[in-house]
Amino acid sequence: MEVLSYEGSTGVIYRLGKGLVAKMPWPTANEHHAEELEKAFNIEQRILEHLSLIGAPPGIIAYHGPCMINGRKEGLLLSEANCGDLQAYIDRENVDETLRRKWSLQIAHAVAYIHENGIVHMNLSTSNVLLHRTGQSMDAILADFGGSRCAGLGLYGDLLPDSPFLDPRLVQLHDPSSNGSLVSLPKVDVFSLGVVIYTIMTGHYPFREGPAPGSLEENHAYNSHVQSRYRRGEFPDLSEVYFGDVIAGCCCERRFNTAKEVVAAMEAIKYK
Repeated sequence: MEVLSYEGSTGVIYRLGKGLVAKMPWPTANEHHAEELEKAFNIEQRILEHLSLIGAPPGIIAYHGPCMINGRKEGLLLSEANCGDLQAYIDRENVDETLRRKWSLQIAHAVAYIHENGIVHMNLSTSNVLLHRTGQSMDAILADFGGSRCAGLGLYGDLLPDSPFLDPRLVQLHDPSSNGSLVSLPKVDVFSLGVVIYTIMTGHYPFREGPAPGSLEENHAYNSHVQSRYRRGEFPDLSEVYFGDVIAGCCCERRFNTAKEVVAAMEAIKYK
């Protein structure tokens, strides 16, 4: 059974064939870590079940039920995204701007859909967006809901986005004692969405040229740098970036409250 190259923060992906993969919890002997993984998988399963029940659009990873491999803890049976994760793809491939615009809008639509259904992703990044090719078309798909929050389902994940997708002004909202009443704001996703769109359209993270950081040391140095610049109210120049005004609305002016507003602004640019 093939282990795919794109591995999540909570699990490893196995290709099963016939367009299906199994997402299984990371094996761990650490009891606390095992409990965290179990919680994340339970949240993701319940959210995906809910989205399947209400008829989630193609822009959200398709869930086919629970699965078990070799007696390990129960995992998730998902449709395979056959081009892997977005960040790895744009790090190694030249992507034309038309396709970048398409992916940006697809992800904005997917995030808007979950917001309209009371779900906040809470860990939106270019690594949690997958790509799938069907014939000549390659589409972006939103995935990895293990840290998500949905008050209507009583689900409160424990994750916040990684840098550079985290708005430092929202860190103070991450208060577990609040039972999600403050931190479950769509604005958490809106800032992350702006950075995702920026990364798609430019091909790189904010304040960085080239591929995403690789080693732990490189990640730590970059994260410290980008968060300090965010705290000073800085963001890269957007004057030559397509969807630049939308990105500014997400990350600089913070004028959007939900992804639905982001989609409307993107559509207005698209049809000018």
